Amino acid sequence: MRTHIAKVLARESACLAMVTDRAKLADWKRRVVEELMTPSSPYVLALRQTGDMRVRVDFLDQWRELIAEAVDRVLKSGAPEGRHRGSHQTRHVDVDAQKIAVLILAALQGGSTLSRIARDPRPLNAALDLALVPLAATRDDFLDGEREDR
Repeated sequence: MRTHIAKVLARESACLAMVTDRAKLADWKRRVVEELMTPSSPYVLALRQTGDMRVRVDFLDQWRELIAEAVDRVLKSGAPEGRHRGSHQTRHVDVDAQKIAVLILAALQGGSTLSRIARDPRPLNAALDLALVPLAATRDDFLDGEREDR
């Protein structure tokens, strides 16, 4: 189990370090969903609820911190794609990167369980989409995305 955890943390450290905006966060999300939908992936094996609890807690704490750092960079990156800083449509939202990181980890854990049972990535994608909603710069951005899905 420790080997799988080490692999996941090494990959996540490298991949999340490159997340600087919402587009790169979306790329990270797609990659993680693919990993979690692959039964032999170290991600699947690392998230199993077996092994030393202290090791698992340390793993999740380290991963949460990596995610929180990436979320913080996304928040600091400013305006969303297609909008300029200072746009009257962009509103400032106070978002806690640590809380968002916990939401993302919860979505990864729960969503991947549901997706593996159903053999369908949609539950995992939906859970991650909801965890990432606080990163939407404006309510209009979120609603525009909903309209496009219909």
